[in-house]
Amino acid sequence: MKLIYFFDEYIKPFFMRGKKIANPADTGIIGNGVSCIREYDVNMWFYTKDGITIAFDAGHFNYPKIKQEFAKIGLDGREIQHLFLTHADVDHAGGIDIAGRNIFPNARVYLGKREEAYLTGKMHRLQRLGFKIKNDVRIARGYQLLEDKQVIQIDSIRVQVLDIPGHTIGHCCYLVDDKILISGDCLAINETGGYSFFDFFTQYPELNKKALQRLKKWVKKKNPEMICTGHSGCHKDVLSCFNHIAESAVFSKRKPFDKNAPYDLFNQ
Repeated sequence: MKLIYFFDEYIKPFFMRGKKIANPADTGIIGNGVSCIREYDVNMWFYTKDGITIAFDAGHFNYPKIKQEFAKIGLDGREIQHLFLTHADVDHAGGIDIAGRNIFPNARVYLGKREEAYLTGKMHRLQRLGFKIKNDVRIARGYQLLEDKQVIQIDSIRVQVLDIPGHTIGHCCYLVDDKILISGDCLAINETGGYSFFDFFTQYPELNKKALQRLKKWVKKKNPEMICTGHSGCHKDVLSCFNHIAESAVFSKRKPFDKNAPYDLFNQ
């Protein structure tokens, strides 16, 4: 088993237990065209309009209950033709890794231009105890690389890209129809508002904070109705999600990050 997948499957569940790091939305239909699937600690998001559904992120590698979760929201991953990745981490892109079961086998995949460096092995994802750890996710060729501010039009759905590096070097957010912001892993949100995502999981924490200032200005200009995150569910008070972005979110068993989050995210 690849090292980073071993961490995701065996170490991460133990490491996160009791710290209340994440509070993803349960699988369901949110409204305003938005629905989601929860896989343990992470959400995949879907947006439906005029009979077309597009997806954001692909979840964990070989998640065992994926068919049941799709059924809850009346979708079939085989019918999704467009998939936007916020970044290529194992819990956001593992679901389309060529080594496993592709949950979106017919989808065109989009991701930030600089994120490709992880997929090709040219760049490491983390450095711990002096060791450089690479992202082992590999996806099929043919994906489309995205530029900052680029707009993708899918029938009547408009998706605008915003390059928000820090968590990873090519991390992107997406503004859908000028009303739904898909934020990936740049923000961690609790009852007091949003913080820069946890340093432990973020490759460039200071870069992430700087990018969040830019994202906040963009949000004030665009005024989206909802923000949909990777690990903190969805929120309609969008500006409060930027309350503490000069600070990194922190966690411990003595001081859990989100008092409302599940104790054991992987006991789903």
